[in-house]
Amino acid sequence: MEDEKIESYKLDFPANVKTRFELYNGIGIKEIIVTVVAGIVSVILALFINSIINNTFICILMVFVITAGTLLGNMKDKGNQCIFGTIKNMFKFMKNQKYFKYQRKERCYALIQKDIRK
Repeated sequence: MEDEKIESYKLDFPANVKTRFELYNGIGIKEIIVTVVAGIVSVILALFINSIINNTFICILMVFVITAGTLLGNMKDKGNQCIFGTIKNMFKFMKNQKYFKYQRKERCYALIQKDIRK
């Protein structure tokens, strides 16, 4: 009886349903705008560095690496996560993580005396 109720609530979603417009899987308008801005900033930075070191190949390589890295870092996967978002969430978790120093006393764990006073 319970199994029949559970099966009756199952919904079938069509394949490839997207919540927003994507040009390619994981690449939408937002990702392209961020990539274009990073590309423009990298070209300006490359022109400044090229005036200092006079090596065009390194500057072209720098523009390519920054632009491609931004595109790949912002590309969403099937779980709607990107590399930059995952890194941002890791830093938020580390910032909010609390560590307590414990010391074993007589077969039980207790906080160190200086932590208890606070």
